[in-house]
Amino acid sequence: MSDKQDTPRVTVSNYTKIWNLDWVIYALEGKKLPVPANLRVIGIFIVCEIFWIIAGKILFFLPGSYTHALLPVVSTWLIAKQKLDGKAPHKWLFSMILFWMRPKHLHRYQKMEHNKHYTFTKKVVYRTERERE
Repeated sequence: MSDKQDTPRVTVSNYTKIWNLDWVIYALEGKKLPVPANLRVIGIFIVCEIFWIIAGKILFFLPGSYTHALLPVVSTWLIAKQKLDGKAPHKWLFSMILFWMRPKHLHRYQKMEHNKHYTFTKKVVYRTERERE
């Protein structure tokens, strides 16, 4: 144990989340929606709908009810349910694409060529079994 007295933690209020408003639609044309719709979720649904319509045209064996209703709803639910690394899905995907394209061998943030092939000139000795005492 330490001799110092532990100081109590101090909570500092941060009001930046006040300005991050979620835009929610509760009614359309005066008709109340059964579930309030978040604009982020609506945008994800539209993108998923377009994706599945195009995929349904390419993969012609998918029925229209799957490409227009079931698959967009399920994929929207999966994407909107989580934030990957604390980011929105499209920002996460963009950062992952940039990561995959970036060179992996860096030296002082410069691309490094690693073409040396190392060979052992002496005999390498290693243990195959663990000796117990």
